[in-house]
Amino acid sequence: MAQIDPFLRRLAQAKETIVQSGLKDAVILHHDEADGLCSAALTKIAIERLGVDTRLICLDKLYPEVVKDVEGGSRRLIVFSDLGSGHVQLLESQNRSRSVLVILDHHDTSERRDPLVHNLNPELNGFSGEKEASSSTVAYLFAKTVDASLVTFAPLAIIGSTEIPGEAQGLNKIPIQDGEKTGAVRRTPRGGVKFDGAVPWLSPSRASSVLNVLGSVGYYRGGPQLGLSACIKGFDKQILETAKGLEEERKNANQRMMEKIRKEGLTQMKNVQCFHAGENYKGMSGKVVGSFCSYLSYQRFVNPVKYLIGMMNVPPEVPGWGRLPSPLVKVSGRVPQPLAKMIETSKRPPLSSILPDACEKVSGFGDGHTVAASGVFQIGREEAFLEALDTLVGSDYSSGYFRRPL
Repeated sequence: MAQIDPFLRRLAQAKETIVQSGLKDAVILHHDEADGLCSAALTKIAIERLGVDTRLICLDKLYPEVVKDVEGGSRRLIVFSDLGSGHVQLLESQNRSRSVLVILDHHDTSERRDPLVHNLNPELNGFSGEKEASSSTVAYLFAKTVDASLVTFAPLAIIGSTEIPGEAQGLNKIPIQDGEKTGAVRRTPRGGVKFDGAVPWLSPSRASSVLNVLGSVGYYRGGPQLGLSACIKGFDKQILETAKGLEEERKNANQRMMEKIRKEGLTQMKNVQCFHAGENYKGMSGKVVGSFCSYLSYQRFVNPVKYLIGMMNVPPEVPGWGRLPSPLVKVSGRVPQPLAKMIETSKRPPLSSILPDACEKVSGFGDGHTVAASGVFQIGREEAFLEALDTLVGSDYSSGYFRRPL
């Protein structure tokens, strides 16, 4: 059963730990889509309100090389925003500097063992990270804990939560309620949300779309930095023009990909259907193939009971950090609606279990949600990954392997 009070107490404990540490330097690692950018902006505002200087690094995945580097330097505050929950053990093992680690996330997770790690994930208190809490909402509640006046940034949590379909549930209702009290948010006659604040935010859905394209399509061209600026200062004309151009790039790339799939079909395995985008999305982050998979999962020609896997090549550069040892393949998994219902009733394994396991079998890593997950591994291991994934789906599910605690 979901319990908000214990979760709020953990937020307060994390704030107190930061204050008592006396640390004045922080690195914030965050994801590259709307929820990641909104939660990063909220985190930056909250941490700086505590008198701590911040440096931000935007990641499409939480690469172990980046973790090792950031946690291996001087002791400081390190915050993982919309990242980290699926890799708690990695974060603990690499913390040679004994830094204070704070995770503001909503992906499937496990309990921490190290008291220096504050895993502020509401799933540990019974909330669903897929339905009731975005990372933006988690970061917003943390910001409110740091300073109650930061309630004025409730619209950012609402924008970030737009990735969760349907009417707001659970913790995601809190920013809307707060915004209504301050006058920054009002309900439309049809039950939607409109912003009436000093900062010129767009509508939640439009703002989310703009941030998604800035963060993913513009990942290697300063897009995340523009997105963060939009979150804090508003969506000015230059930012909207940049997003429009990037959106056209993605649209053209998606059309090319769809034409290729319609012509050649998806590669079919016993339990998996897949495609490889190769260099079709060159210059964009791996997030774009996940977005395309989500769209593709609703097409009629897609097998309704097979896991849908998309892959693309990604360069080794990490903007704001450096270069990884080698080029990689980004893999994203989605499930058609009939398969999603089978997963909900435990008739099929969740992607959050099998995709990371398959990545690990080819010396990669992954994480995610029950019906949407992603990972990376070295180029050349695609066939081995797909075979591992197909085998994992076909394993004896009744044995309880996939029911193990996350």
